[in-house]
Amino acid sequence: MINPFFFGGKGRGIFRFLRILLNLPNFIRLTMRLFRDERVPIYRKAILVVFEVLAVVFAIAYLVYPFDFDFIPIIGRFDDICIGAFVILVPGAWLFIKSCPEHIVKEHVEKISRGE
Repeated sequence: MINPFFFGGKGRGIFRFLRILLNLPNFIRLTMRLFRDERVPIYRKAILVVFEVLAVVFAIAYLVYPFDFDFIPIIGRFDDICIGAFVILVPGAWLFIKSCPEHIVKEHVEKISRGE
């Protein structure tokens, strides 16, 4: 089974968010490894591509009509990062990873855990 802490665990609130942030580099590595793996079917890779295209469309739309959350004390400073990364890219990558064959995901998670 995949280590639940790798994807943020089953905790609640800020602690789960912090675990996700700390493991974000591993999450990105796993996504890229799976995308390059020839054993993952192309139609599953299309999930990630579609979400990446949506992220680009969102970025262009944001440049044309920026909407800021500056009225919210803490989030106002990080709204661009939060919206771009956590609303579009991370769910797309998560959906892509969940749709990949489990044995391939486990193999890559183990390699990343070992530092390969």
